[in-house]
Amino acid sequence: MPVKEMKNIFKLFGVVAGCIIGGMALQSCAVDEPFGSDGEGQLKMKLVINSDVTRAENDPADLSANCVVYISGAKGLLHKYQGLENLPESITLKAGQYVAEAWTGDSVTASFDKKFFRGYQPFEVTNGINQVVVNCKIANVVVSINPDKVDTSLLKDFNVKVENSRGSLDFTEDNYSYAKGYFMMPNNDNDLKVTISGVNAEGKSFSKEQKIEGVKRAHEYVLNFEYHPTFEEEGGSFVTIVVDDSEVLVEDEVEIFSAPALKGVGFELDRQLVGNANMFNDQIVKINAFGGIKNFIVSTPDYEAFGLPEESFDFKHCTSDILTEVTEAGLIRDESYNAERNLVLSYLTLSSKLLNALTERDSEYVLTLSVTDNYGKTKVQDVRIAVGAGAVVIEDPVTVEPVNQSENYLAVRSRSAVINGSIIDASAGTPGIRYRESGTTEWTFVAAPAAAADRAGRRHLTPAQALRAAGVPFSVTLTGLKPGTRYEYQAVSGELNGTSYYITTESEFVIPNASLEEWSNYSANSKVLLPGAGGERTFWDSGNHGSATMSVTLTQSSTDMAHSGSVSARLRSQFVGLGALGKFAAGNLFAGEYYKTNGTNGEIYFGREYDSSHPSGLKVYVNYRPKTADKNGSKGGKLKQGDLDKGQIYVALTTEKIHIDTRYTDPNNANFSLWNTDSPAVLAFGEKIFTEDYGADGQLQELVIPLDYKSIAKTQKPLYLVIVCTASYYGDYFDGGEGSCMYVDDFELVYE
Repeated sequence: MPVKEMKNIFKLFGVVAGCIIGGMALQSCAVDEPFGSDGEGQLKMKLVINSDVTRAENDPADLSANCVVYISGAKGLLHKYQGLENLPESITLKAGQYVAEAWTGDSVTASFDKKFFRGYQPFEVTNGINQVVVNCKIANVVVSINPDKVDTSLLKDFNVKVENSRGSLDFTEDNYSYAKGYFMMPNNDNDLKVTISGVNAEGKSFSKEQKIEGVKRAHEYVLNFEYHPTFEEEGGSFVTIVVDDSEVLVEDEVEIFSAPALKGVGFELDRQLVGNANMFNDQIVKINAFGGIKNFIVSTPDYEAFGLPEESFDFKHCTSDILTEVTEAGLIRDESYNAERNLVLSYLTLSSKLLNALTERDSEYVLTLSVTDNYGKTKVQDVRIAVGAGAVVIEDPVTVEPVNQSENYLAVRSRSAVINGSIIDASAGTPGIRYRESGTTEWTFVAAPAAAADRAGRRHLTPAQALRAAGVPFSVTLTGLKPGTRYEYQAVSGELNGTSYYITTESEFVIPNASLEEWSNYSANSKVLLPGAGGERTFWDSGNHGSATMSVTLTQSSTDMAHSGSVSARLRSQFVGLGALGKFAAGNLFAGEYYKTNGTNGEIYFGREYDSSHPSGLKVYVNYRPKTADKNGSKGGKLKQGDLDKGQIYVALTTEKIHIDTRYTDPNNANFSLWNTDSPAVLAFGEKIFTEDYGADGQLQELVIPLDYKSIAKTQKPLYLVIVCTASYYGDYFDGGEGSCMYVDDFELVYE
């Protein structure tokens, strides 16, 4: 028998339910506490965007579509929603303390028109309805020029460059009078550099650099120019900048609300109301809407069967005669307004008179409710009514959840995917999931775990019971998928299949110059040897920038051993310099950028731009030989003279570049700036610490380092890939063994 769609097949089971449904009378429920039970409450949420921007610059619809909302409790993140159209009408939460966070706008390093907003609001949930308002304020550092302080007779052809470590903006004669610059400051970067250049009244060129220290988000820094009567050729003191710092004032509010919420009192609106003719009781639909209801439209092609005067009418705008006829037919609406919450509460009663006017038939009756609030948001909901067994549609015996890949970034990888489902009835056949590459004909079946199927089978539900039963949840993993490919999947129960859903697997990131065959001297300093061609830093960098000041190259290509090609990278640790002026330096190689040398200390940014995929680990070929620390390699307090050195390779996925500054090695120092695995920017991490020889003499040995993903990786994309190799584990502290040596070759991300 070919596989058939579940809904079509399972309509036949409605006949089996006839004797049970015939004796079923639906009971009405009290409307005082329609949500949950003691210890639970319903959360309603609205967001307010506070900024100094006009509605023309930021359309509320765009802000709504781009908004990300987090709801967290004591155990961490509970819910994440991308776009307010995906925010549920209400969220059930247990009584307790929570935090709502929201972000919207464009998070750009530096821009004249792209702004970013964020909000943070703790709240408490108690039984009943709980409303939370999240005020999203501008999160940028704002910079502008006071045009009243610009004298174009003294200052000509000027340019004002404002920059942080990642981006810059130029104020010119064309835009200074109106432009505002919006900056997102990187972690550990709290300063803006301002460089003003131009020509003075005497025709002399000048340039002046100044720093704005300790900038704060939601603050505007207004640049005021002050002029001096004399112009010093070298000092550039013709003009100086005086900075006014003020918190950004709220000049405009854009309110963003969730759509109206409709909920059945004592029944699920997404399921049928089922009964026999003349055996219905009153049924109530509860409607919540922020700000008020603009339109409340009821429509049905079966209006005559319901005793209604028209196929479609609007409760808010129909004539009094129509409203009287609707009320007499048994469709009754009440409404109240809570000014403190800015919330309209409305009840629509489908009375027993209205429902019992319906005659038995083999198809369902449908009332369509369309509610639009005063903010223009609309919710459309069908109320489906089955009178008699022939109209009953039994739920699919097995269902699957559509995968929201933007809500759980770990659900679908490049070669695997986790699909969640639910078993309502196991009697129709073996439950599970089937999948195929989109556009192909061959399906692959994956059975649900036996424990879930057995549990569902032991319930022995009748079709009528299955109509309302909660399913037994299960999860399966699809394996052997192709990267960057769209797949179709369905729930399956024996010969029956469900609705098709789709996922797209991730691409796989190929590490540039992974075999380390390309090397060249850095064009900015011919003494610095780096992996890469053309004298430019590409993906890899090393501490050679610092050791080159002493004419020492710690990391270089080597033909001593290689896994593929002709060379590998050799990382050798040694003491660099003479006497008290020297320091122990670790041979190292990393994905990132060596920023600068501060005295004898290095300042580095770990991480290179990445495609946001989720590998299971890193594979590399390694040979390592540690040496013992002598008096020159045991000065940092981490190793004693005679201790054996250690090597290390680690890999991480992060949301930002990681700033490393070996001047700040004390965790108690406010400027502490070494690697911290617990940083919220680190989404996944894996490492190998070498405490002894690794690999046979003269040979590289394969090493696979698994990546361990944090829970926050479900809701944040990795934007940077960090790979760090060092011949001396305590190299950041200038400790290690003279001559400790590591060879590495052929880096590859492992995808499963």
